[in-house]
Amino acid sequence: MIRKLRKKFILTAAGALFAVIVLIMAAVNCVFFFQTRGLLDSRLDQIINNGFQTLADSKQETPPNLPDGRPPDESLPPGQASPVQEPPESKGLFRLLPRLEDHLRLRPEGYLIRLDPQGAVTDILQKGPETYSQSELAHIASTLLDKKKDQGWHQYFRFRIVSDEDTGPICIALVNASSELYSILAMLLISSAMGALSFLLALLIIILASGRAVKPMAESYLRQRQFITDAGHELKTPLTVISADNELARMLFGDSEWFDGIDKQTARMSRLVQDMITLAKMEEEQKPVFSSFDLSEAVYDTAKSFEGLIRSRGKHLTLDIAPGIVCTGDESSLRRIVSILLDNAAKYCADEGTISVNLSARRQIRLQVLNDLRPGDTCDPSQMFDRFYRADKARASDGSCGLGLSIAKSLAQPHKGTLRARIQDDRTILLELKLPAPPSRTLL
Repeated sequence: MIRKLRKKFILTAAGALFAVIVLIMAAVNCVFFFQTRGLLDSRLDQIINNGFQTLADSKQETPPNLPDGRPPDESLPPGQASPVQEPPESKGLFRLLPRLEDHLRLRPEGYLIRLDPQGAVTDILQKGPETYSQSELAHIASTLLDKKKDQGWHQYFRFRIVSDEDTGPICIALVNASSELYSILAMLLISSAMGALSFLLALLIIILASGRAVKPMAESYLRQRQFITDAGHELKTPLTVISADNELARMLFGDSEWFDGIDKQTARMSRLVQDMITLAKMEEEQKPVFSSFDLSEAVYDTAKSFEGLIRSRGKHLTLDIAPGIVCTGDESSLRRIVSILLDNAAKYCADEGTISVNLSARRQIRLQVLNDLRPGDTCDPSQMFDRFYRADKARASDGSCGLGLSIAKSLAQPHKGTLRARIQDDRTILLELKLPAPPSRTLL
């Protein structure tokens, strides 16, 4: 129990910490991204505002371009073109990501592409090293016009299209955002690495501090469990004395309804004390000894032992047990679960009703115990396994104390089993035990 409490504390704290770190990382990267995009949009505004005048000046001063769109180098002999500048040597992050560098050119380039009313390229102004030919930029312009967007992203470019209401698009402004994308990616990787490292360090601190955090609750729980155990043992002695004195008084004065009442209440108190001690012992996390056994035979034998009791109360018992189902677990614990379920069904089944026991194994082992509800009976399936729960508190006591199903649920947990209840058709209650099936479900 203490180990589960500590594990739950660690998982809860780690989950909250992880969520906070992810939110902080997302906020930082989003702010950085939108800020970078704002700077790129400002550069586009400068290119658009200054581009037309620069374009007019360049048409007067710049000699004709070469066929590939590059201007001639006057230092070279006539007719010889200057070589295209290669991107700078890989540094930093791109040395680890060469494929990414193939698609990103780390140059602060800006472009203004002027269009005629038909959408054909008339003039191109490049601001920065001319690493793109006119044909490449014309192809980019055609692609952007097909997108039918005024601004956005295209590969590693940030673009904006200026349109006239009458003539349509008149120019396209482009800015090479490779450096900015590099910064965004670097920020994402660095923040992720720092977030992961911070999470691991904080998780280590949480694990080391979890023992101290749950220590007060653990001590309180241990004291409570020890009190239940000690009180149970202390109550056994007076109950034994009361029972013996009552039997002696019956021998001296003869049978009486008063003596019968004392016997019933003493027996009920003895069962309550024994159940409380059983629950306290089961929570000590002592693992039972598991072995393979024939669950079909165990369920059948246990159910048949209740047949006489059920018939004596005017009720019927039906069995549908698949043969040869093998289970790995503690046989005595599982037999006791079956006994508790059948005892509960026998107590709360309607007069002349039917109690059904079904056992099957497909993907998992399923044990189902069904009984007809008495007219007017109501119960909450979600609370049936709570300690001291009684569906009808106004009904006269039948000798039970409301701990049986709680004990059954505790017995199922070491077997990785789940015990659930539900109401079917408003007149039948189903108690179902699910157990993991071993690789071989049947005996050979």
